[in-house]
Amino acid sequence: MTQAGTGCSDLENSFEAANAAAKQAMDNAGISKADWVLVFCTFPHRANYEEILKVVCEITHTKNVSGCSAIGIISNYGETEAQPSVVVLAVSSKSIKSKPFVIYQLGAGGMKAGEEIGELLKSSKSPSSILTLLPDPFHIHPELLFKGIESKLGPIPIVGATASEDPRINDTFEFYGDSVASSAVAGLLLDGDFSYKVDITQGCQLVGPPCVITKSNKNIISELDGEPAYEVLKRRIPKSILRDPMDILRLLFVAFPPDPDQTHITGSDYLVRNLIGVDQKSGYIAVPQNVEDGQLIGFTLRNPEMARQDLKQMLDRITSNQNPDNPFRFGFYFNCCARGSSLYGHEGIDAAYISSALGDVPFIGFFGNSEFAPIQDSNHLFTYTGVLVLFSDK
Repeated sequence: MTQAGTGCSDLENSFEAANAAAKQAMDNAGISKADWVLVFCTFPHRANYEEILKVVCEITHTKNVSGCSAIGIISNYGETEAQPSVVVLAVSSKSIKSKPFVIYQLGAGGMKAGEEIGELLKSSKSPSSILTLLPDPFHIHPELLFKGIESKLGPIPIVGATASEDPRINDTFEFYGDSVASSAVAGLLLDGDFSYKVDITQGCQLVGPPCVITKSNKNIISELDGEPAYEVLKRRIPKSILRDPMDILRLLFVAFPPDPDQTHITGSDYLVRNLIGVDQKSGYIAVPQNVEDGQLIGFTLRNPEMARQDLKQMLDRITSNQNPDNPFRFGFYFNCCARGSSLYGHEGIDAAYISSALGDVPFIGFFGNSEFAPIQDSNHLFTYTGVLVLFSDK
């Protein structure tokens, strides 16, 4: 049987915080030695990341440790944003095995790092494997990382998020054992005899039905449904946003289906991307990727009340039909740094909803720069999204 527990400390002293969080995780798991551990630390502890990891390894009696730096952390103890915090998940399990790793950026934007990860994990992958990735977003492009991994491993579900840090610096830190890396990707392959569920919640909600791109050139869209793109945009959003072009770019986003050939968008299965430009005179809008005529696109707005409702619906989906004889043992939650207090106006909303839905199930996560999850049998990069992964014994 899998035993897992989380611990969290907001103490400013890094040694004391690591000691408290690790001991709490072990006590909550009811174990004397962990098989593997996940750790996230907020950036005020940056000078002492290695000390924190050494303490965690010592208390949990394992160097089978993965994690990364974060702008904020989240667990069943709540959320902390931009303040000192250490959160630890300790797991002892005969059925869920972990293989941690760290790979440095090797060029090609993340493709080579992915290929190296694929080679490293070839002998460990099985049909039940799931891969968690925690890459540095400033040096590794997640979609190229996926491509490199899949070129060696074939299809494998990927969850996780890009590491985060103090937004004033362009660097993040990745954890492996009791060592700290940068310009790297940390992660862990989970394998064994277990089951899991993955679902997502969107912070940006669709406004009206999707449109069909009817005239475009690379990433510039001039017509939607046969009309000037800006005219269609104007009808979809509150007039107050139109008064300031900067508000349009700050509050309005676009959504694409996971498969460009899809003819509809279902539920929360869409990829949110920034709108990078509008031209009222020409009627053009610009998006951050090349598109083609006939492709579907939607407009989305960040809306805290709709985001809460979507979170609740996601929790209802993922907890429905749960076998009471085989409960969830632990979970991961990868949350966008544009959610939290910047979305809701208050800290702790996501953690409170998840804790209410899961009860005593321990979960751990952090606020990242982008999130990863498999949808429709393909791995995708998400933004403004929360990704929940729940694990059970079989």
